[in-house]
Amino acid sequence: MEGANRKLKLFLFTLPWVVVRSFGRMARRFFVAIGVVTALAVLVYVELEEIIETIDSHYAKEIDAYLDIDRSAIARLRDRAYFAQQSMFVTEDLKTVACISSPEHRILIDDVAGIPPLFVSAILASEDKNFFKHEGIDKAAIMRALIKRMLQESRSGASTLTMQIAKHLRGGTGHASTELEKIGDIVMALRIEREFSRQELLLKYVNMPYFGRGQYGIEAASRAYFGKPAKDLALPQVAFIVALINKPALPDRSFATDPLLSTREQIDDANWAETARGTIRVLDLMLDQDVIDDVEYARAANLVEKSLRKDVIPRGASCGTHDHFLERVRVLYKDRFPINKGGLTISITRDDALQNALARAVDLTLSTYLARHPADTDNDQLRAGAFAVDFTGDVLAEVGNVDFKQMKYDVIATGWRQPGSTFKIFTYGSLVERLTKEVLAAEPPSESVAAIAAKVLERCTVLDAPVFVPLGRGRGVKKIENFHSRSEPQYRGDISCRIALGESRNTAAMRAGARAGIKNVIDLTYRLGIPRDPKHALQPYPTTAIGASEVNPLSMASTAAFLNGGFRVTPRFANDVCRDGKSLLYTGGDGRAKDCDIKGEIRPTQERLMHPAVSAAMIELLKSPLDIGPTGTASSLRTGVIPGMDPLGDAIWKLKPDDRKKRALAFPFDHAGEIAGKTGTATNADGKTSDVWLLLFLPGPPEHPDKGVVLGFWMGKDSKAHPLGSRGATGGPGFAESGARNWVHSAATVLAFVQKERGLLRPGYKFQPIMTGGASAKLSAKKPSPRDLTPGATRGGDVEGSDRPRGVSASAKVRSGPPSPAHASSSR
Repeated sequence: MEGANRKLKLFLFTLPWVVVRSFGRMARRFFVAIGVVTALAVLVYVELEEIIETIDSHYAKEIDAYLDIDRSAIARLRDRAYFAQQSMFVTEDLKTVACISSPEHRILIDDVAGIPPLFVSAILASEDKNFFKHEGIDKAAIMRALIKRMLQESRSGASTLTMQIAKHLRGGTGHASTELEKIGDIVMALRIEREFSRQELLLKYVNMPYFGRGQYGIEAASRAYFGKPAKDLALPQVAFIVALINKPALPDRSFATDPLLSTREQIDDANWAETARGTIRVLDLMLDQDVIDDVEYARAANLVEKSLRKDVIPRGASCGTHDHFLERVRVLYKDRFPINKGGLTISITRDDALQNALARAVDLTLSTYLARHPADTDNDQLRAGAFAVDFTGDVLAEVGNVDFKQMKYDVIATGWRQPGSTFKIFTYGSLVERLTKEVLAAEPPSESVAAIAAKVLERCTVLDAPVFVPLGRGRGVKKIENFHSRSEPQYRGDISCRIALGESRNTAAMRAGARAGIKNVIDLTYRLGIPRDPKHALQPYPTTAIGASEVNPLSMASTAAFLNGGFRVTPRFANDVCRDGKSLLYTGGDGRAKDCDIKGEIRPTQERLMHPAVSAAMIELLKSPLDIGPTGTASSLRTGVIPGMDPLGDAIWKLKPDDRKKRALAFPFDHAGEIAGKTGTATNADGKTSDVWLLLFLPGPPEHPDKGVVLGFWMGKDSKAHPLGSRGATGGPGFAESGARNWVHSAATVLAFVQKERGLLRPGYKFQPIMTGGASAKLSAKKPSPRDLTPGATRGGDVEGSDRPRGVSASAKVRSGPPSPAHASSSR
């Protein structure tokens, strides 16, 4: 017992020393471990880049797979197209009218010297103060961020500019990064650093960040928020832009951090206060790093408080096309060039003031029509458009449809509609061409174009008498009617082509088509430029002569060939597509790109499509709707119309004579020179109007006949099952809708504009051939072959050299093979 007590006392005596000795050993080991860890941490801190690069060099594939990164993505930074740039649409006077952009709307700064120094200082102070010291990663910032994270304090950013570039490469801009993604950014940043210099990286960065309002890069942001280039921004404005790197779009945000704020004014004020704090923060950092002094800081901070908010311009329209003309340009070139991101300059042919005048005319016709038919339930289907094309093919203006925001479909450039009597231009053109060949074949041949045209006009007569068209087996026939006023006879008998076209007589045009040969009419139509489309092929039926088939409205500008001496008119919307001042469309003899053709001086040679005598004769025929007197379908343009008033309505006659005279627009020959034109009205099987048209041709100045213009106007509804108005061509209450009724009064406003503002419609102006490409106004008077004089086998009936189909009396049927689509009887 005593021995046990002695052992216990000994144990209790020695225990403290054992504990102390054990603790000492543990302490020594702990501090050794701490020392080792510290030494390793210091080593890793000092050599972090080399360590990561060494591991990366041996296990790159495994790292890429684990971190989901792609080394090859770095090569995209060398691709000029990587940083998408907006493409600009400019007029010939270098006015920017639109921009086209990918979601990354950017104006590229492509030289380090082009980066404003203030922006360099502000960006480095705010985003990466050690940019010129580190090798892609800021180790001190990373350590600081890690410590704050362990202490659960607010997260501190550790991304360098290079890491932000890496984040952009993986598509992470604007999104919070996971820990794994941040590690991937570190690896990619070190890889990027090995391939690019400091200056190159800085240039990449200033074009990269998103700033809100759809803008990427400091140049686009400067213009979007302050309306001027980055180089022109003052210090507080620069600080404002740089502050948006971390909170893009903050000034325009629709909500506030404080959920209790509800009114728009409260939200705007709260967001601006937060924006101002971010701007001051950038100024504070610039002051801390001695890139600005106390005086500059105080002045800038004072401006942030007092006036910066006023300097920010309202959010403008986003990049994109805002009307049918500009959208057509985009569609034409989007598959040929990188228009959404290539930084292209596209010079368009448009005359903006004429575009506005044309748009007002379309609105005027629509409003006048709707005032006549306010209760129609299908007025939401009403569509209308117009175009202006010069005699070389430049599209000066195009209104593709009603409001572009509501109706993107461009019926003028891409649609197909029945042309009504405007198609008679091709019908009589084909007949005149046949008669020209006959005159050229005569002995002795005429010497001058004028003499040939005079003989053609002398021969050009047609019979205006009833015509019946078979509708198919067992379905009977359809009688083709003439539109005519109560003061005109329904049929005139044998008449000149000038009277027949001027009064737009359908039965006469049917016989003109038969005499020319419907196949020849169709061939001429395609030759001039109406597109061949399998779904809208011109049919070899008799009623095609009066507009029963469908055409593309804009391609009707091709009829200007009859007025310009016989040269092809192919509508074109742009002069050139350029990058960095060089054309992408035209090259010189050495194969190098030509300088950008902003003004459209490089023009394709216009092909001659017909003998000039055909053009000379057609000019006389197409002047007749305005010049034969009151029975001409567009004669009111000479005598006077009142814009916005229905020319057949009662209101116009309730005006006092002096008031009517004061408000009228008139273009008499003595004051306006020559004008040519053709109205058109297409109808359904029940005779109700489906489409109304007007084509007008204006000669250019004597010294510039190529500046002549064709104006085209169209209105209809989405479906032919929905007519314009309720009266048919053969009867009903009131007056039928027609091309003249709907368009002449509004077209007069466009004529007044071009007369006053563009120097057209002046006394003595007349149509002249355009002598492009050295083409002579005379062509050989070589005798044509018998085949040239044969209209060809047509389903509209064989004809002899008379104005009446073989074996057809004045009231006989026009025979055809297949049934004729007589559902589209044309009128004035």
